[in-house]
Amino acid sequence: MRRLKRGVVWGFWLIVFIAVVTVFAIYKRPQPPVAELKVAREALHEAQKANADRYAREAYSSASNAYDSAMRYWAIENERFFLFRNYSKVDFWIAQAIENSLKAGELSGQRVALSDNKLKEGLAKLERQANLYECHYKHMPLPASVIKAHNKGVLKLSEAKFSWQNKRFDEAEGHLAQAESLLNSSNVKAEKIVREWFGAHGNWQKQVQQAIQMSKGGKKVILVDKLAHTSKVYQSGKVIRSFDVELGMNWMGDKQHKGDKATPEGIYRITQKKDGARTKFYRAMLLNYPNDDDRARFAAAKRNGSLPVRADIGGLIEIHGLGGKGVDWTDGCIALSNDDIDVLYRIVGVGTPVIIVGSVRSVDEILR
Repeated sequence: MRRLKRGVVWGFWLIVFIAVVTVFAIYKRPQPPVAELKVAREALHEAQKANADRYAREAYSSASNAYDSAMRYWAIENERFFLFRNYSKVDFWIAQAIENSLKAGELSGQRVALSDNKLKEGLAKLERQANLYECHYKHMPLPASVIKAHNKGVLKLSEAKFSWQNKRFDEAEGHLAQAESLLNSSNVKAEKIVREWFGAHGNWQKQVQQAIQMSKGGKKVILVDKLAHTSKVYQSGKVIRSFDVELGMNWMGDKQHKGDKATPEGIYRITQKKDGARTKFYRAMLLNYPNDDDRARFAAAKRNGSLPVRADIGGLIEIHGLGGKGVDWTDGCIALSNDDIDVLYRIVGVGTPVIIVGSVRSVDEILR
């Protein structure tokens, strides 16, 4: 009986011991780093909000991979008996995820700031390029390819600005690069064409001086500045009248042949005055185009093959009315508004010299 009693006592204490050990083991079992994992997840999310996945891809990828590794080792440990779990590897990868997320966010912020400034400067530079074209070349009859390149460049510049404003910097940089190529190309080509045309400026200057000199005896002389789109009447070396004019649709350059829609350049005179039923342009003054210089140049162009043998030199170049449209629309003539042609028609007569030049001002003066 005493042995039985002693066995019961020992059994009781064994149960107590096992219970205590079990409670202690449960209390001391490895705890999963739940709070730390939450911190890592939030750090990764903040890095993503800072666009690190776009602007600090390598660092963000390291952070994301570290977080995935932490989750993978967590799953492995959770499959073990709870007393044998070890979350040290999970802790390591959580620390890596947090550290790399912070680095990625910081690096992305730096790169975003640099991209922002770079794009801001690039946009401003290209806007100046676009404005340069608008200022100097927009109203010139340039080749369609140059005009198309400029217009497409302006569109790409607008797209780049929109992407930049919406913080899509990679996209903005792509649009900006295309805009830069197009705008630079159109500006360079436009300037080359204009400077080639201005190769005749020395001759134009002589003709301007000739016009002024011819007027000094009291004779009226008409000077047409194609680039400025003005027609001035000189008398006694001074301008007594000035009118806005519209020209041939292809006015930049000397007239080469019939149908090229270019307004000729050179020294002419009025050979005939028309009004009423004699002209469809309200009032008109016929010029002696082609003159001897035009014929000689035309013949030389045929001989060297720059013009076909069957080309026609053309004629019927007039100063006439029905202008004031605000665009160049004639086939090569010089158009004034009806009010202005009334004045000009009254003050000049048959034989009045008409000197047509490309520009009174120099190309550098204009392009400045």
